[in-house]
Amino acid sequence: MALNSVVVSDSTTLISLINIERFELLFKFSDQIIITPAVYHEVTVKKLAKRVIDEYMALSKVSISEVKNIKKVNELLIRLDLGESESIVLAEEKNLALIIDEKRGKSIALSFGLKAIGLIGILLVYKKRGYLSSTELIEIVEELREVDFRVSDKLLKLLLEG
Repeated sequence: MALNSVVVSDSTTLISLINIERFELLFKFSDQIIITPAVYHEVTVKKLAKRVIDEYMALSKVSISEVKNIKKVNELLIRLDLGESESIVLAEEKNLALIIDEKRGKSIALSFGLKAIGLIGILLVYKKRGYLSSTELIEIVEELREVDFRVSDKLLKLLLEG
């Protein structure tokens, strides 16, 4: 059983896990992931990503939901991109946790009182719960680095200690 039944996600974690062919890892964290139309478009630019997302949508593991408060999205666009802005507002509207990696977006989400976590935080939870060994964690981080997901050696060390 997943740690959360439903969460909202921005694009970075989705793209990164699709790029390293480990998208299924998300479903230990959540049974279902809701994304906004902007996130769907950001993620599905590449054919492989579109195929993966569409497969999980067919399984009802990923769904798309429209944001109601467009005014708030537009206010956030001053500081964030469309996908991040919509994701934060949708998580707030649905009172759900948010998967978001960008520092500024996560900071804004937290200031709104949302529960927000990034991919590295999810991996740390998996390690603490015994879902990943240290060896598996290092392997995943190395794969992420190969697709330009930034993880410093210092952060990796903290992950392994955590």
